[in-house]
Amino acid sequence: MVSNTCSIHSAIVRHVDTTTTLTAPSRLTDAELATELVECEATLRRQYSRMLTMLGEAERRDIARKLGYRGLFAFLKEELRLSTRDSHARLREVAATEPIRTITGEVRPAPLAATGAALATARISREHLRDITTVFSRAPAELTVGERIEAERSLLALAAQAAPETVRKAGRELLASWTTRTELPSPEDLASPRREFRYRYSSAGHMEFSGSLDRETAATLQSLLAPLAKPRPRDEHGSRDPRSASRRRGDALAEIIEAASRADELTVQGGERAVLTATISLRDLEDRTFRAIFDVPGITSLDELRRLACESHVVPAIFGAPGEVLYLGRSSPHATKAQRRALALRDGGCAFPGCTRSPKWCAPHHVDWWPRGDAPTDIDTMVLVCGRHHRMLHHTDWQVRINRGDGLPEFVPPAWRDSRRRPMRNTAHRVSTRRAGPSRRIRCHQRASTKHKAAGKAGRTTTERKKA
Repeated sequence: MVSNTCSIHSAIVRHVDTTTTLTAPSRLTDAELATELVECEATLRRQYSRMLTMLGEAERRDIARKLGYRGLFAFLKEELRLSTRDSHARLREVAATEPIRTITGEVRPAPLAATGAALATARISREHLRDITTVFSRAPAELTVGERIEAERSLLALAAQAAPETVRKAGRELLASWTTRTELPSPEDLASPRREFRYRYSSAGHMEFSGSLDRETAATLQSLLAPLAKPRPRDEHGSRDPRSASRRRGDALAEIIEAASRADELTVQGGERAVLTATISLRDLEDRTFRAIFDVPGITSLDELRRLACESHVVPAIFGAPGEVLYLGRSSPHATKAQRRALALRDGGCAFPGCTRSPKWCAPHHVDWWPRGDAPTDIDTMVLVCGRHHRMLHHTDWQVRINRGDGLPEFVPPAWRDSRRRPMRNTAHRVSTRRAGPSRRIRCHQRASTKHKAAGKAGRTTTERKKA
């Protein structure tokens, strides 16, 4: 086998020596360089097609065993120094694109002959080939010959004009449709689909989970995740969204959970939804140190409690030294359904500058956090923000206020961003929906429904409404 190996290596060296000298890239014009790149890629594709043809012939001749190897797979790993994964992939591609010789000596056409021809003419790349062969290697046996030919034709047409990622996605959709058609769920599965959710808490208090969902639920979750997990637009400095895909999906899932927690149909516990009990000792209260112990899962700081209190019923409980309850307050006022609708009309979605989140993914935020004073729960004291910007308002130097002139929210940036701290507004929703006028009428109507607002402010003439 050693002599055979040496002869193979010598043949490779002789081939390299006889290769013509190519023009140096630095001497090419821009157009020539671009043309050379296209031609090089086409050459690589044709050469890879020839490689598969040679491998197919080598397999038909059983040449690897004649040279002393256990098989063609061992030859690829030893002589070509390919990885195990690449060796398996090439043999699968040979089986898919090269004619098949049966035990009786009959030669049959390749299962994916059209795909092999597309590679030979450089219309598709090696990666396209690998994605297409992967799809058909997982296809159900129930597919007819006509269905396979039609599916191959569709994938090749897509591969001729799109990147491998697009072909891969189309292949997954094909597999899903085939599986749905050939593996019909039983009535028991439809009545009680199998869904699993396993979780545990890490030492840092983070939840780690795994599980599985039925097809219908998975499709619903994916449709919810897709728009929320998109990269954020470039910021004012032109920087891209620094989050990885998994981080974006994690943030999207958090927004979905937050939106679900605000649903009217959410299961109640003890007659109320999302009840938080904040406890503080009498000594800490009297000393005004405000060092509180929060009996709230997942809350470790006062700032986190303040943010969560914007959406939850908060019950302040004051304890004495022995632990007896000295005071148990009532839950705080909440935004009503009508107020949420009014905020959605006024703000159009998240009111933070530049944010395009719709009202569905937002929650009312109290401009003056309610435990600090006696500000009423009114649309003139609240602003609609998404989960991300809700956290920013509570945990960064960003501030929000309601402009007393027109009743619209405006945000004050941190000093490091704008030393003059000039207020900013979100114009994204208003540009597309033109809701500025109706929002003021809503605000006027809300004022009229408040007892301590002047009744005369409720009405406006038609001319005034048009000007608004």
